[in-house]
Amino acid sequence: MTQHVPPQAMSLFDLIGRHWTVKNGVVDVQFNQDGSALTALLTCGSLAFLSTKDAESPDVRMRQEVDTGRMTLRPREKALPPVLYGQDTLAQRAVGVARYGDKGFAFLDAETGALWRATARGQMLRIPEAEDAAISALTQAPGWRSLWVARDGVLEERSADGGVVQRALDAPHAVEGMDVSPDGRLMACWGAGRISVLQLDNGAVRFTADHAPKIAALSWTPCGSWLVAGCADKAVTLCRLADGALDRITDFPAAVNAVDTSARSNMLLAAGAFRIVGWALPDLPFGDHQGTPTETGKPGLTVVERLAIHQGRDICAACYGNGMVVACRAGQPDELMIDQGRGASVTAMKWSPDGKHLAWGDVAGNLSIATFPKDMFK
Repeated sequence: MTQHVPPQAMSLFDLIGRHWTVKNGVVDVQFNQDGSALTALLTCGSLAFLSTKDAESPDVRMRQEVDTGRMTLRPREKALPPVLYGQDTLAQRAVGVARYGDKGFAFLDAETGALWRATARGQMLRIPEAEDAAISALTQAPGWRSLWVARDGVLEERSADGGVVQRALDAPHAVEGMDVSPDGRLMACWGAGRISVLQLDNGAVRFTADHAPKIAALSWTPCGSWLVAGCADKAVTLCRLADGALDRITDFPAAVNAVDTSARSNMLLAAGAFRIVGWALPDLPFGDHQGTPTETGKPGLTVVERLAIHQGRDICAACYGNGMVVACRAGQPDELMIDQGRGASVTAMKWSPDGKHLAWGDVAGNLSIATFPKDMFK
């Protein structure tokens, strides 16, 4: 007797997602500025490159039924293009990868510490350097016009069309990481057990304070009042920019590997707990003040490992310890499962600058991109 086996139902990820297996675990993912390419930094130091261009994008496969008017999404029919790998050098994992210009990426050679750039298709070229002193941090300035480099006690701003040093500022301490505020006026630096904020117009130090815990993630609030750091010691550090005062939100179940804010959602959201933790902006808990807590998504049995807020919509993507990826509206309990996961912990997650794509990678070498139809979130 022949047993009928019903066809397996397709998941949402089968319809809107793309998946590749890369040769090592993923440390970080980064879209270029115009959103045309994604690079993934692997545990071996290799850089993997993918184009976000998709001949079978969800919008192309969307159809409207004539009789009912219902929108349907047909499955993919063609194989995905292969991953491209950079061939000339390996990248330093500790420094990571920064956007460079509108289409490229910048990184440090793992062996020599030299500054290199990579194109969207993985071609690698050395960026000319004025000195041989070791670089300890990289970040792109808003507007993609320049790249900031921390080197031997100095912060250098380099042009995006050749790496020419445009100005240099004294660093207040050794720098292991840095980030420019969205308005391009301030620079946050951390390293050597300290955290500082500088004014970029004149190099003046706004404040500097002791901060021993390792910073895993950083976010500037759109209201301009706070600098927020997620820390490896299961806490969130709040820096009040008006006076440089610091306070900490402690006792998270796990390391806070992601914090994020956006003007659209007007919330601060943090990973590291059994649900997405959040507060309304600018009313954050500080000192004896409790702030205004918010609830996003549903509580679960596994810790939220990473999250990222869509900068154009009030949508937050989050991933759990089992690899499951969900999307939810900031401040709302409902969740939409994007991917049920592959049993491995997600180590990196980012939205593309235009908000069309969400990328994530895990410790097992699974690299995924979800591309959302333009009318999916209304």
